[in-house]
Amino acid sequence: MPKQNIIAGLDIGSSKISVVVGNTLHGGTQKIGIIGVGHAPSKGLRRGVVVDINQTAEAIRKAISSAELMAGVKIDSVCVGISGEHVIGQTSHGVVSVANTEISQDDVDRAMIAAKAISIPADREILHVIQQNFVVDAQSRIREPIGMSGARLEAYAYIITGGTTAIQNLLNSIEKAGVPIVETLVAAPLAATQAAISKDEREVGIALVDIGDGTTEVIVYKEDSIEHTAVIPVGGQHVTNDIAQYLKVTLPEAEELKLHRGCAWTELVDPDDVRSIPVASDSTPPRFIDRIELAQIIEYRMAEILDAIGDELGDIPLPGGLVLTGGTALMDGLQELAEAMLQLRVQIGYPRGLQGLTDRVNHPMYSTGIGLALYGETLRQLEREHNVRHGGNAFGSFLQRIKEWFGY
Repeated sequence: MPKQNIIAGLDIGSSKISVVVGNTLHGGTQKIGIIGVGHAPSKGLRRGVVVDINQTAEAIRKAISSAELMAGVKIDSVCVGISGEHVIGQTSHGVVSVANTEISQDDVDRAMIAAKAISIPADREILHVIQQNFVVDAQSRIREPIGMSGARLEAYAYIITGGTTAIQNLLNSIEKAGVPIVETLVAAPLAATQAAISKDEREVGIALVDIGDGTTEVIVYKEDSIEHTAVIPVGGQHVTNDIAQYLKVTLPEAEELKLHRGCAWTELVDPDDVRSIPVASDSTPPRFIDRIELAQIIEYRMAEILDAIGDELGDIPLPGGLVLTGGTALMDGLQELAEAMLQLRVQIGYPRGLQGLTDRVNHPMYSTGIGLALYGETLRQLEREHNVRHGGNAFGSFLQRIKEWFGY
């Protein structure tokens, strides 16, 4: 198949690195068909931030190699997810006077440039400038002001920034892994919404929560615009650590208990359900623990995470409820506990609307990787349309601007 039809999403997490390879589908309702997936244990990262470039590069190389083998293609470019506490968002706005009595595209562009012109620290870089809505004179929350009459135009934008050092170390790791082109960097929860949430849900108001290994990331939509983002410095690994500490087992054993025997809500556990805990040595007699005791350990930490999520959501009305993604999303009892604590409808964020090897990626842990590929394909489509309208190699210049922006 033509190489330009291949799109790859690289999701770099603290515990696992995943690569999803898609084939662009034209003329249908689906954007990509899944042709390959690869993953590898993540090393060299802590809470989404690179702390060892060599180890991170090797893990990326393994994940990409696995995906290439399944897809039967060479991956030369990737759309990369970026996460961690250094990724933060804020709303900004700019004001311009309307050149004529009727608002034009030029007026909108000037207003967005004004909204983007905020002062950010020297150690931060802008990742996204996302249009929210406009104000024309005294009329607010306008989506499309072009053609309206007015003398004053305000543009509201949501600006997501990341730490320069963290971004550069991530790019250096990808380069060291042998990937020549980074097509785009995308805030991980923004990518996950591309795969797990529909436009109609974003319209009515919905939140997506990605429970990662070291952090939990929150993104809130209302009227199809980003309302709020947040990174909570607690994730699934903290649950594993708690189990290991209280039950005096190794981290791999604690992870196994969490994933296969754990429950996030004690009310759903039969008090008479007693399970044996695996031991490291065959010569050691098996130990036993009531499953409800294991659930109490898990519930304590998950309730802490959900409390923090509730604080971030505040009083924002969310008729669409909340979507849980990430590997921890499928933990028994978590959906029910979240509904009880947050008083919201909660659903699991499985990737939607896919073709190809869907059975390989039908899991909330792949929502970000698939969303990255979808996000990248959307950018490619925009560049193709620009190329048709204006001629020239717009896509090549776009990639060059990305590389120059981040010093890559």
